[in-house]
Amino acid sequence: MNRFHNVFQGLTFLCLLIAANAIWQDDVSADQPSNSQTKRERSIETVVSEVGKSIVAIHSSDRDGDETGLGTGFVIDASGLIATNFHVIGEGKPLRVELRSGLSLQVVSIEATSLIEDLAIIRVDPGKHTLVPLNFADEPMIAQGTSVLAFGNPLGLRHSVVQGVVSAVREIEEREMIQLAIPIESGNSGGPVVDLEKKVHGIISMKSSFKNSVGFAIPIVRLKSLLESLNPIAIDRWVLLARVDPKRWDVLGGGHWTERSGVVRVTGSGNGFGGRILCLSQLNVPTKSFEVAVDVKLDDESGAAGLVFHGDGGDRHYGFYPSNRKMRLTCFKGPGVMTWEIIKDVATKHYSLNDWNELKVSIEGDRIRCSVNGFKVIEVTHDGLSDGKVGLAAFRGTAAEYRRFRLAENLDALPLNVAAQQTIVDLVERHIEVDALDESAITQLAAAPDAAARELVRQADILARRAEGLKRIVQDVQLAPVLKQLSEWQASEEQGDLLLGGLLVASLAHPDIDIQRYIDRVDQMATEIQQSLLAEATDEEKLAAIKRYLFVENGFHGGRNDFFHQANNLLDRVIDDREGMPITLCVLYMELGRRIGLPIEGVGLPGRFVVRYRSRKGETMLIDVFEKAELLSETAVAMMVMVNSQRLITESDLKSQTPIKILTRILRNLIGSAEQARDFESMRRYTEGLVALHPENPEFRWARALMRYQTERLGFAATDLDWLLDHQDEEVDPERVMALRTQIGNEIEEHSK
Repeated sequence: MNRFHNVFQGLTFLCLLIAANAIWQDDVSADQPSNSQTKRERSIETVVSEVGKSIVAIHSSDRDGDETGLGTGFVIDASGLIATNFHVIGEGKPLRVELRSGLSLQVVSIEATSLIEDLAIIRVDPGKHTLVPLNFADEPMIAQGTSVLAFGNPLGLRHSVVQGVVSAVREIEEREMIQLAIPIESGNSGGPVVDLEKKVHGIISMKSSFKNSVGFAIPIVRLKSLLESLNPIAIDRWVLLARVDPKRWDVLGGGHWTERSGVVRVTGSGNGFGGRILCLSQLNVPTKSFEVAVDVKLDDESGAAGLVFHGDGGDRHYGFYPSNRKMRLTCFKGPGVMTWEIIKDVATKHYSLNDWNELKVSIEGDRIRCSVNGFKVIEVTHDGLSDGKVGLAAFRGTAAEYRRFRLAENLDALPLNVAAQQTIVDLVERHIEVDALDESAITQLAAAPDAAARELVRQADILARRAEGLKRIVQDVQLAPVLKQLSEWQASEEQGDLLLGGLLVASLAHPDIDIQRYIDRVDQMATEIQQSLLAEATDEEKLAAIKRYLFVENGFHGGRNDFFHQANNLLDRVIDDREGMPITLCVLYMELGRRIGLPIEGVGLPGRFVVRYRSRKGETMLIDVFEKAELLSETAVAMMVMVNSQRLITESDLKSQTPIKILTRILRNLIGSAEQARDFESMRRYTEGLVALHPENPEFRWARALMRYQTERLGFAATDLDWLLDHQDEEVDPERVMALRTQIGNEIEEHSK
């Protein structure tokens, strides 16, 4: 295995070296290389060989010893100093440094770190091995256009090298960074950027988020600065740095628990079923009755993390926690799901999404009362477990933060006095401006800080929800006239013209666009095409004129660089930007053809919308508007269908599309783009459009109900669900409809309390 691994490394390194050399070839005969070319290749080969001796692979591990990360570093001092990125070594993680030969060196200490600069300097014990340091460049900043080599371990391909140039020096988050015309991947981080004199100018730090062939490096001057402020931490202390205090907490089941400034954070997944991990308090729990509380904030509300109590130090305990936007009380009696009992699972308006929430459990014998932000949400009598430890828990790999963990017989906060209550009333109901408050008001509130803070947060959440609700009403009011026009277009005898329908669909995204202005623009475009033709022009000449006008004279083109961008399906943006999807370019093409007397219709091939021209002699031709109106042969069409749907072409593939079918296809495209961007508001608007075009379609009604529910339009969603229950159809499961309708009814009732 090691022999194969070494051979693979050698071949990878050789292939990348050959590729790097090829970039430098001059425009001369391959059989007769110039002397300068040969010297340059030898120079690069020498640099790669010599610099490669100083490159190391850095492996980081999780707390269980499993290696989870791979980055790069380079020797900067023969005594054992290695430079890399901070994110490569991670915070408090065990490290292993591997030389090019495969030899591992012991990490002795972390000499210096800078989270802001993303830099770290570590020290290894060289033992009997001679380390070869790299030299730093003298210049504070490398010049644009300089040829450089970057070394690293991209995607796990050890000891690789790639050549490029310095594109620019740019300011990224208020810091100068070196922009490289070099592909950067995971594993490159921490590697050096060197010139052909073997001088280090930067440390690779990040991959561009918008271009695979662009990367960024930290200028070497910032590493020099870090070297002047070494503050060694022994590796044993580093690995334990920021971990929760074992005298206060007992960690069970895995995961990574840290504590800073009073905030406990958990990441990672447990080694048991459901990824359960526990952090139990070492505090003594009162025997008869007690209360335990903590503030918790989840990184992702689809996760689960919160309090545990009556824990036996193993698999048995209760848990109270948010889970997938609901509050859940569970009794865990063993390691597997068959031994878990979900006692209660309730939605509540008192839980604030994406924010801190106070969870509290009050125990009196077998009675369990669970509260969120001071409001009781669950109260049950349950005798599954009767005593044990209390603490924190996370499930399913949820990352979460906890603060203000409290345990006592009674955790009741001081109540608000009359003056403090009046101050809050003044702020909320009388709309006294915050900046009008004086010190006396704050003093009154601070007499019971926990209660005041909780009530202010509750009132702020109520106001925020009302503000968001008002914004949704604004959107609905703006959208209503568009949906009315789209419904009228659908109900018209001829379904209106396709251009109007396409612009109404675009208005779902931009309700304030001037539709008539775009109609006038298309009319003007058609007039300009007509003016370029003779009065007796043939259809073939008209087709050629449209092609020339759109793609030669005015630069219309298919949106390839960002094919699924929403704008490619919005007809106003297609006209403005001269870029679009196949289907929207076809709509424009057909409408221009109609205006100059050409019989053109749309054809919805799988994966590609095209148009068909029918001559007055009965001949037809298919035109790919996305490819600048190229004619399609029968073979090309059949191949297009095969590639996009993995089947042979059928007659139904070649049927002409009605205006409603064309707009439906555009709306489906828009929903797909919005779903990819997790833009639920846009998805809701486009499903509204689908129902306007297909008011009797149960599938679209169901989709709209789901999106209305997702965007917190509960009453609107209930209306759709009631319609579906009255018009039951096998396309939509009535049990699912009834279940959601019941849930919405419960939520509406809860919100009205």
